[in-house]
Amino acid sequence: MDLVTSPWESAERVEYVRELVGKGDLAELSRALLLARDPWHEGFGVTTVLRGLPEPDRVALAQSFVEHAAADPVDAEVGNRGLVLLAAVSREVADASWCAAWESLLVEMADQLWSSGIADELWTCSHALLDADRRLPDAVVGLLRRSALEHDWHPECTAPVLTRLHEPVLNPGEPWADAVLADSRSLGDPWLGFIDHAKLAPVARPTRTWDRRALALTAPIDTEVLRRTMTAWLNLATNGGGRRDGGYDPYNLPALAGLTWLLSLLPPHPASIRTLGALVECPPSRTRLTGTAIRALARVPQKRGHPELERLSVRARNKVTQRQIREALIA
Repeated sequence: MDLVTSPWESAERVEYVRELVGKGDLAELSRALLLARDPWHEGFGVTTVLRGLPEPDRVALAQSFVEHAAADPVDAEVGNRGLVLLAAVSREVADASWCAAWESLLVEMADQLWSSGIADELWTCSHALLDADRRLPDAVVGLLRRSALEHDWHPECTAPVLTRLHEPVLNPGEPWADAVLADSRSLGDPWLGFIDHAKLAPVARPTRTWDRRALALTAPIDTEVLRRTMTAWLNLATNGGGRRDGGYDPYNLPALAGLTWLLSLLPPHPASIRTLGALVECPPSRTRLTGTAIRALARVPQKRGHPELERLSVRARNKVTQRQIREALIA
């Protein structure tokens, strides 16, 4: 059966490792893995082969990798390679010190990267930590989610990690999302249920089913409290998201759209309308949320959002935004 491999992974490399495994020569296999000429970490194909080895073979390889990683090499990347290979064979035999080293590596990556389409070690070490029943740091979870959404990782490679990541409910790092995460600890079940539902919101246009469910979930919450809380969160989002260009985290974006749609379903309020308008006018980068906020203004009850759309039609400079505003006013 063909293995799923990383896009840049050589089929010859995977087959070579398979041949060494078939020969049972663990010493030669260890040398081939640790002393590879290619500076890249091993891809999903090789990692899958290593994960499938019997436990005694993985333990033997792990010992070799530990010794290599601890050897104080001149090139730090050499030790890094041993550490990542260790993660590939660590299932059911992981040591606490290994977990600490993997976590340190992942946290460093999360500090440096918004997302990655080439770092196999991100997935290898995360998989190893989860297998060891360790919780991944929130920043690492955000990096994993964004990497899967923004790059061409094969679902079979990412699913064993992503399907086990249930917390945090939003990726941290954007002011509005950080506020939601902080507030949700004290707001209670109705809010948590709605935030989960908000993550299912279509950014382009909500369905009546989504609207009905959103209203049902938030029915126990006082309408004014609901409006003030969501307006505070969305006001933070008017400054843009966490990308360098001000774009929003793609994992968080549906939840942000969900808040926008629900605000437009509540009884009209000047503060709500100003916030929706600011989501169109203020973010430093035009994103799909711009169109969401325009359509949300158009559906505010009693056409109370139309004056704000008229104002925005004069101020908007982006041609797509201008067209969306015209369409919203006509509709």
